[in-house]
Amino acid sequence: MYNTENYLWGWVAYTSGVMCLLWVAWYLLRNIRFTSLRQILLMVAAIFFLTPVTAYTDNAYLAPAFFVSLYEGLISNGDPGFQRGAAPILAFTLFGLIGYGLIRLVLWRFKKPRREISKNE
Repeated sequence: MYNTENYLWGWVAYTSGVMCLLWVAWYLLRNIRFTSLRQILLMVAAIFFLTPVTAYTDNAYLAPAFFVSLYEGLISNGDPGFQRGAAPILAFTLFGLIGYGLIRLVLWRFKKPRREISKNE
């Protein structure tokens, strides 16, 4: 069985790979005209890949939720199936979208208006 240090280094390698994938996603999405849509897509991708859940129900180690969901939904014959990994992903996505909306609202509310530069100056 793996120890805590093995799981830590596994998460370091996994997070590095996810950051590379998110950089590629940002590079592919950089030409989208709507900034909010681009930011929401990147946020949802980060939430999907980085949401942790316990790897096994009787173990305290964490694993990516979508891997756990795939494993339990496709291979394991347990009761939860896809739900054990999908529920946290959906919850974090919902909270992320609500938080993003609130932050955008606050920034829009307190944003200083740009003053127009007249041609005479």
